[in-house]
Amino acid sequence: MPRIPAPKNWGTFNVESYAEYRTRWPKKYGNVPDAVIETWIYRHWREFQAWLPLLPLEWGYELKEFTSEEVLNVSHVGDWMKTLSYWGNDLLDGSTRKSTWLGKFMLENGTTPSPMIIAKNAGCWHHPREHGRQMQEPLQLIEGHMRLAYLQTLVLRSHPSVQTVHQVVLATLPAGRGQ
Repeated sequence: MPRIPAPKNWGTFNVESYAEYRTRWPKKYGNVPDAVIETWIYRHWREFQAWLPLLPLEWGYELKEFTSEEVLNVSHVGDWMKTLSYWGNDLLDGSTRKSTWLGKFMLENGTTPSPMIIAKNAGCWHHPREHGRQMQEPLQLIEGHMRLAYLQTLVLRSHPSVQTVHQVVLATLPAGRGQ
């Protein structure tokens, strides 16, 4: 199992800053983009641990632009898409989500504040946090659930602010090594 540092004081109000954490990142894993380190590993440390058997530090990562139509092709195992649809509709129809920093950002900018992490062609792999279900093809959401929920709804409902392209980190898992 790869050894990477945990964020100091993770889970407390005194967690070390991302800048401090980044200085301790092993050079051995220089292939992992900052967006992945910050939004997935650093911010979701505990949840990220479940992914370690799939060797995410060895995946290929590429910053890409997805069109709004491509964003609609991103999926998730189980009934997650129903939940994401609910969250997205609540952003536009409710009041609470509009007042969050993420809701405000996405309604104003029509895109995400940071790239979501999406795996391509990962259907031979089991999702480590979803009771061993096979990941979705062709695009499986790895990180960025709320961002995907809001963005898909902005696209589907043709929100005036929605952009035509969105940055994502496209992850490529090793072929034929599904767990």
